[in-house]
Amino acid sequence: MAEYNLNQFADDEGNIYNFSDPTARATSERADGVSERNRQLLIGSYGGRAISEVFASEIGSTNIYTWLKQRASAGNFAGMMIGDYVDVAVSQGTNVPAQTLRYQIAHFDPYYQCGDQPKGHHIAFVPMAPATVQGPKAVNSSYLPWRASGNNNGSAEEKHPYLLSTLHDWEINDFLPALPTELRNAIMNQRVLLEERYSGEETLTESSGYSWADLGKIWSPSEMEVYGCPVWGTKGYSVGFDCKFALFTDTAARINSNRVTRWLRSVAGGSSTSACYVGGDGSAGSTSVTRDWIRPWPCFLIG
Repeated sequence: MAEYNLNQFADDEGNIYNFSDPTARATSERADGVSERNRQLLIGSYGGRAISEVFASEIGSTNIYTWLKQRASAGNFAGMMIGDYVDVAVSQGTNVPAQTLRYQIAHFDPYYQCGDQPKGHHIAFVPMAPATVQGPKAVNSSYLPWRASGNNNGSAEEKHPYLLSTLHDWEINDFLPALPTELRNAIMNQRVLLEERYSGEETLTESSGYSWADLGKIWSPSEMEVYGCPVWGTKGYSVGFDCKFALFTDTAARINSNRVTRWLRSVAGGSSTSACYVGGDGSAGSTSVTRDWIRPWPCFLIG
């Protein structure tokens, strides 16, 4: 029968250490930490770690966003985990109140070498809570309509409904300038196969095609990126080349205990007036583009 010494432990490779050895104790603590994170990941309860703390010695005096860009561009994701986060201080602007958003790693290289213009290595970040709005573009004090008025169609000049939305206008012209300069410099432009919805003869209730389009540096996720399938959007055209982000392992991950409804960039199928959203209860839904109780969910790629 094997004899067990309670003053010793074995690592995954079978090496025996004494707990009295300081190095051995540190090894044990690291192993316990990894095991606990793995357990949390398995049950969907991993809350993430502050990237600035975990990699403090490596980051040193370098700005964290510059460091993240260097790491991501090199395809070096060692030690990072889905759900790890960075707190982003957003400056006050005309239509953006000062706020701090906790951005989590949502996926590593989801679109690496994809698209009509192949992407380099990158990390996708999604905020745990949607952003608040103020000023002339705000409705109901701190929310934002998907479109201030009208329908969910494009136009003869711009067939992509999302690129004509009040939502994307706010993301690019209000939210992006409010981010730290170092972060803006680290963000990669996002280009996707984006749904079109336009006819010169009638108002459409389904998307009519898709084409490659630049979203810029800030964008709302699609239904595909959150749910892994079209739910209320047009089958096929609303999907494009998007993939489900690894962060969204379950319903709870869609809201992270922040029970506030958030807009998606997908427009609703079967309707000429609705866009898709993630409900504050975690459900998928669609509603009028002018609704006044939904907030933006601005995402970005670093790389």
